[in-house]
Amino acid sequence: MDTLLFIVVVLCIQGVFPDDTIVTLPNGRIQGIVDKTFRHGKTFYGFLGIPFAAPPVGNLRFKPPQPVRNWTGILQTKKLTKTCYQVQKPASTESEDCLYLDVFTPVKPGSSAKLPVMVDIYGGAFIHGGAIMGDLKPQNFLEKDIVVVSFNYRIGPFGFLSTGDTVIAGNMGLKDQQFALKWVHDNIHLFGGDSAKVTIMGQSAGGASVTYQLLSRGSTGLFRAAIAQSSSALCSYAHQRNPADTAYGLAAAIDPNFTREQSTEELLEFLLKVNSSAIAATGNKYHKFSPVIEVPHEGAFITEPMHELVKEGRFNKVPLLIGYCSEEQISHLGDLQKWQRFVETSYDVNKNLPDMNLKKGVDPQLVGEKIKDIYTNETFSKHLGKSVQFSSDTTYIRAVIRFAELASKYTDVYFYQFSFQGKIVDNGLSNEGVSGVGHAEDMKYLWTYFKNLKDFPEADVKTMDFYIGLFTNFAKYLTPTPKKDELFSFTLPKMTQKEMYYVDIEKNPEVKKNPREFSYQKWVELYEKYGQPPFTTF
Repeated sequence: MDTLLFIVVVLCIQGVFPDDTIVTLPNGRIQGIVDKTFRHGKTFYGFLGIPFAAPPVGNLRFKPPQPVRNWTGILQTKKLTKTCYQVQKPASTESEDCLYLDVFTPVKPGSSAKLPVMVDIYGGAFIHGGAIMGDLKPQNFLEKDIVVVSFNYRIGPFGFLSTGDTVIAGNMGLKDQQFALKWVHDNIHLFGGDSAKVTIMGQSAGGASVTYQLLSRGSTGLFRAAIAQSSSALCSYAHQRNPADTAYGLAAAIDPNFTREQSTEELLEFLLKVNSSAIAATGNKYHKFSPVIEVPHEGAFITEPMHELVKEGRFNKVPLLIGYCSEEQISHLGDLQKWQRFVETSYDVNKNLPDMNLKKGVDPQLVGEKIKDIYTNETFSKHLGKSVQFSSDTTYIRAVIRFAELASKYTDVYFYQFSFQGKIVDNGLSNEGVSGVGHAEDMKYLWTYFKNLKDFPEADVKTMDFYIGLFTNFAKYLTPTPKKDELFSFTLPKMTQKEMYYVDIEKNPEVKKNPREFSYQKWVELYEKYGQPPFTTF
């Protein structure tokens, strides 16, 4: 009997008896976990920490991602891997070796189900963040029979430092994203997913990343739909100006003897010798790392202004679902004194016109006053609520609407505004004459934060189901409202440049026209009257 038991164990180890959690990839075998969703107890399979590219260390630092090497044996993909180095919160859970992805599937690996796939790109201003398995568990999507993928990509100086030439071309983080999407295209069938039904999605910098992928030729054919939440590539923060200045500034902060007189080749050589933790720690002083427009070269991610690319229809024309929270910057009102200092010390009209390219002879101060007058005839210091509306528009909202409006000329665009002020995040902020839903407060209505929803009002649960349904319907059917039912009593029309339809997600969602109509149109008029194309952001 002992001999027979030994033989059975050996055969199992050798894979004669299949294991539902073992998947054979081109580079080697992996083993994941089996779990159940909190809400409805649906079985799912998870694989955490699958390497999709070679570790970007040593001479691969600041380089585009490279293929991962094969491994022997069975790689255990059951635990969270380290995130890429952060700029805001350095910790022991971070590493330069961070290019790993997670796959979650509601069917047994190897299934021929060919389920839709949703690939999440995390936000964090391109300087912090990580794959979703932490608090943002993907179970709501798994219960809708969606395969979910998330991945790490380089951020901060490791992902977006650039010398403004080809020595360190930049956009390593965006290229990591693209590399991960290629992995999904080639391998997701092994997890029951359909490579022809991939939807990319992301919030904040993740939403900007989604639209950057739309603008890159290298991403053609890697997805059939896109969802961008609360950001776009036209947001001012999502474009790094004067990247060489930042790169040299970083080097000088590490070693004051390093000067601008030294070449970019010497800069690269210097940074390759610096310990990764030192770069991360010094990068803490710089919050300027974000995508750049690269000089033309083989392998470049993007080489032309983003605004002009989408305006001229030179992008991957797939259906797009895009939107924002009703008052993105209102969360700052939680600390009125801090916001007061921001208004009094940081308001500078020139900072608000980074890419308007003012026509010759136009006074920036005049245009700055006209911008302020959109929101108040007095000063922002006297009307903090108005300054929040200005900041919401300037940081996120107008660039989101602009991208949608321009893209709608060439592809199907569906638009939303998340306005529901519920109890799940206690997001009913109201102060200084302004109220609404702040940045990222919609996320807890999308991802699984809670094991039990019984303590929340029915309206919160219904809104969660509506929001999830909007996204998963889009991934499945390429329209967010394919048919009327208990949740969807209407059909959301496509947005067009003439009729800018959107769904306002309130307690009782309804279709409206022209999001943020007054302020958005005023911004468009200012760009047309005082700006000189081509524009980069908006």
